Amino acid sequence: MEEPDFIPYEAVRSLGPGPVLVFAPHPDDEIFGCGGAILRHLEAGDLVQVVVLTEGEVYPGERRAESAAAAAVLGYGLPEHWGYGDRGLRYGEALVRHMLAAIEQSGARSIYAPSVHEIHPDHRAAAMAAVEAVRRAGGERWLLMYEVGVAQPANRLLDITDLYERKLRAVECFQSQLARHRYADFFAGLSRYRAYTLPPEVVAAEAYQVVPAAEISANLTKLYQSLARRHSAGEPFPDRPLVSVVVRTLGRPELQDALESIALQTHPRVEVVVVDAAGEGRLELGEWCGPFPLRTVCAGEPLPRARAANLGLREAAGEYRMLLDDDDLMDPDHIAGLLELLAGSPGCRAAYAGVRVEGPPGEGRPLLGIFNEPFNGRRLVYENYLPIHAVLFHRELAEGCDFDEQLEVYEDWDFWIRLSIKGSFVHHDRITATYRSAGGSRVSLFKEDQETVREQRSRLYAKWLACWQPRDIDAIFEEYRHARHDLLQRQSGLRQQLDSAREREAGLHQEIIAVNADRAELNRRLQEAGEVYAQVAAERDALRVELASLHQSAQKQREALQSDIAVLKAGEQQMRTTLDETRDTLDAVLGSTAWRLTAPMRWALTMLRRRG
Repeated sequence: MEEPDFIPYEAVRSLGPGPVLVFAPHPDDEIFGCGGAILRHLEAGDLVQVVVLTEGEVYPGERRAESAAAAAVLGYGLPEHWGYGDRGLRYGEALVRHMLAAIEQSGARSIYAPSVHEIHPDHRAAAMAAVEAVRRAGGERWLLMYEVGVAQPANRLLDITDLYERKLRAVECFQSQLARHRYADFFAGLSRYRAYTLPPEVVAAEAYQVVPAAEISANLTKLYQSLARRHSAGEPFPDRPLVSVVVRTLGRPELQDALESIALQTHPRVEVVVVDAAGEGRLELGEWCGPFPLRTVCAGEPLPRARAANLGLREAAGEYRMLLDDDDLMDPDHIAGLLELLAGSPGCRAAYAGVRVEGPPGEGRPLLGIFNEPFNGRRLVYENYLPIHAVLFHRELAEGCDFDEQLEVYEDWDFWIRLSIKGSFVHHDRITATYRSAGGSRVSLFKEDQETVREQRSRLYAKWLACWQPRDIDAIFEEYRHARHDLLQRQSGLRQQLDSAREREAGLHQEIIAVNADRAELNRRLQEAGEVYAQVAAERDALRVELASLHQSAQKQREALQSDIAVLKAGEQQMRTTLDETRDTLDAVLGSTAWRLTAPMRWALTMLRRRG
C-alpha cells in the first residue's frame, strides 16, 4: 500500500452538505476540533447547530460564556447546552436516543462528533453514541469525526489556510482553559502538522474521518477496528439487569466480529460466556469484551451444539440470557430494545426481535431474507422462525429446560417449543440482528441436505408426539390449515394480481407498439430535418464564403478610398498654403507706399474707362 492509502495527499475545501449538527463533549471542543469546518459551512450558507454535551469541570458558567464568545467570532449563533456532568457521559441507550432526537429534529445531513480513537472518556462516549445515532437515523447522512486529543486515521483533510487566524481568535476566547494549558499552541501545531502531506500552499488543515450512515450500517465494527474490544463504559450499573450472552464457538475467525458486536451493546450490564466447543483450550480471548467481562469455558473435549449451549447456560450468571453463534451479529441496540419491550410487557419472560439473513462473504453478503414474524406458539411446532440470537429470555423461564442433547441439530427449535409452553413470547417488531447464512454451521437455512433435515425433524416430532394430546394435535393441524388457507388465499390474490399485471402488460405492449410507431415517424422527421439542416448548413457555409469575399472587396475599396482621401487632403493642404501665400502677397502690395501714391492715377483711369 502507498502513502495515500493511509492519509490524503490532497486537501478539500468542503466536507458535506447542510444542515449541520455538531456534538461537542465540552465547551471548546467545537472550536478546537472543527472550527474550520464550521466556517466552511457558514461560507456555503449552511445552517449550523452546535450542541455542547457537558458543562466542563470548572466554572461552567464561564465556559458557557466562552463558547458564546467563540460562536460570535465564527458567526453561527449560540450553542445549545445539554448539561451533562464532566466525565459523566456514558455510551448507552439514553445518550444515543438524545442524540438521535437532535439529529432528526434538526434535519442534519452532516453530523460532527469526536473521533472514536479519542483518549478522554467523554470524547469516546460521545463518539460511540454519535456513531450509533447516525446508524439509526440512516438516510443520506454523513458522520464526520474530528480530532482533539489524538491524531486519528483520516480520509479527508480540510484546507483552513485562509481561516487559520480566525479559528485561533475563536480558540483564544477560552481563557479559562488557556490559563491552565497551552491549548492554543497545541491546536495550532496540530493544524500545521495536518498540512504535512499537502501542497506547499496549504499551511493549515483539519483532519476528519467521513463515513456515510449506510456504510456504518453495512459494517459497524470496521469503524472501530480493535477499539470495540478495549473501550470502557465507566462505572457499573447495579440497578440494570445483568444479561448473559452465551457464545458457542469452534474458534472460527468470525468469532471476533461476533464479540465486537456484543462490545458495542448500549445496555450497560452484559457478561459474555464463550464456550470452546472444539474442546482444545486454545482460545485466548482475555477477560474483557469491550467494557463487559468475558469468561471462556472448556470441557476439555469436543462438544455438540446442545451440550455446548447447556454448558454456557450453566456458567451464566445473568438474570436474562441469550445465545449467539460465533458467525452472527447483534446491532448495538439489540439487547436494550428487547429488555425495554419486556419491561413494558407484564407476564412475558421472553422477547425476540427481527433478524436479517445475509449470504456468503464470497457473494458480497447479499440480503437473502428476513425473520420478523409475530409470535404464534402453534406455528412454532411445525416451523422454526426464531433464529437463536433473536431471543432474550429470563432465567426463571428456562429453569428445568435444558437443550436436548439427543438432538444433533434443531436443538434451538426444541428449546423454543419448551419455553413457549411455559410462557408467551413478545415480538419486538424491529430488525436488530444478523444471521450469516453458509457461515460454516451444521445447519444452513437455505442450503440444507434435505434427507438430513427430514430425519432430524422426524426425531423432533417423535419426541413431542408423546407429549401432545389429541386436542393439541388437532389445534396444531387447525393452525396449519389456517396457515395453509391463508397461504392459498395469498396465492390466489397473487394470481389475480399476476393476471391483472399481464393485462396491464398486454396494454402496455400495445402502447409500446404505438410509441415505437410514433418514434419511427419521429425518426423519419428527424432524418428529414437533418437533411434540411445539412442543406441549410451548406448554404450558410456558401454565404459565409461569399460574405468573406465581399468583406475583402469592401476592405480593398475602403483602403483605396482612404488613399484617395489622403491625396485630396494633401492637395487641399497645398492649395491652402498657396492661397495663404497669395493673400500675404496681396496684403503686402495693398499696404505698400507705392500702392497709396498711385491711388489717384488708378481712380482717373477707372473714370476714363467708364466714360469711354
